[in-house]
Amino acid sequence: MSCLEVVIILTVVTGAPAAGKSTWVATVAKPGDLRFDSDALTNTLTGKPPAKHSHAAAVKKVSKSAREAGIEEALKLVATRDVWIIHSNLSAELERKYRAYGARFVVIDPGEAVALERCAAGRPGYRKNQVASWYARRHSWPHDAEIITSFDPATAGVDEDDIEVSGGRATLHVVTGPPAAGKSTFVREHARLGDVVLDYDLLANALAGEPADNHEHTRQIKAVTKAARLAALEAAMKQDITVWLIHSTPAASTLSRYESMGATVHVVDPGKDVVMKRVKQMRPRVMLPVAAAWYDKQPAVATPKTTTERGLGWDHQKQRANLVAVHVDGTPCWWCGRPMFYDKTRNFDGLPLAADHEDARANGGDRANRLLHFSCNSSRQAGARDDQRPALNHSEPPTEPTAPPQATPAASVFAWPDLEPSRAGP
Repeated sequence: MSCLEVVIILTVVTGAPAAGKSTWVATVAKPGDLRFDSDALTNTLTGKPPAKHSHAAAVKKVSKSAREAGIEEALKLVATRDVWIIHSNLSAELERKYRAYGARFVVIDPGEAVALERCAAGRPGYRKNQVASWYARRHSWPHDAEIITSFDPATAGVDEDDIEVSGGRATLHVVTGPPAAGKSTFVREHARLGDVVLDYDLLANALAGEPADNHEHTRQIKAVTKAARLAALEAAMKQDITVWLIHSTPAASTLSRYESMGATVHVVDPGKDVVMKRVKQMRPRVMLPVAAAWYDKQPAVATPKTTTERGLGWDHQKQRANLVAVHVDGTPCWWCGRPMFYDKTRNFDGLPLAADHEDARANGGDRANRLLHFSCNSSRQAGARDDQRPALNHSEPPTEPTAPPQATPAASVFAWPDLEPSRAGP
């Protein structure tokens, strides 16, 4: 099945009053999905704020009729549209009806004590026995329902652990993005032979002996993997190598730490619709809210600076264009000593030349005044290792790329005379 093939799902969500059903659906569902939430519909009909949960009997009757009619029409569309139906009190009859449409069932269960506490704080109209009654029917929950006991959309999926690794000799690339965005594929396409790749899932599977495409890990494996990844990063940063670190949802403090280490941050994001479809097909269902939360956080959390904010906007691009205009092919790179060419295919790294700030941007430099190989520009970072640059190790840096070996001409066959004395007599 193609990773882009649409998987249509009818999801029925149930739970006690104040369990968090509406919040969970709002976080997981994508734009364009059909959602049937009794309170939301009633508030819309009456013009009340979204968080109201107390309604007059006559209004509830009107809302119920509209909701049931809408659900009947939506069930005709389950082959073309995802549908989410919230039912606090799911009867056996309705369960059978929804199963006929291939429904999956989700129970939001934060625990009876939590539900009671929430009702007391925000829903004074709900009596204690309404919550207790729902939990008393625990035996009637759908037998194959996915039980979600805790969910906080404000923190779902964010790795809050900061790191203590310092910058070093390595060139660091940090790849972030929601689940199933294609981060591992991005690294495979850009990393070169000899680069170090720290992929959480691959490392966890190697430690647990699981298949490489597994994405479900126990709490113990997660803890071990996290420690191993951090130790590997710390060791790698001390080497003169390129490191690719896949970190899906770093906390803001962690991302800032990476940037202070001179990391280049790559955000892989094919779009929410594509990601949610992929997650439904290729990831555990618990990753749906994590993926949705990733998009909710983008305006406020862990958003890398734009090129303009990093000093690489239009002014920088004009500076590079001016440098390229006067560039002489074959000029040695100040960092590595190898020749530089306008045609990127002739450069040793196969990448276009980069405009470099001799006075690094990290030190206040605001003007690019020379060209370097793209990889050399990344390796230089803030210039702390300028006195150790590879060009200083070459007494005579090459001025031309190493010529490919000449093809050996095809052998010519001649009828040489037989030089071996004949064994036969004259």
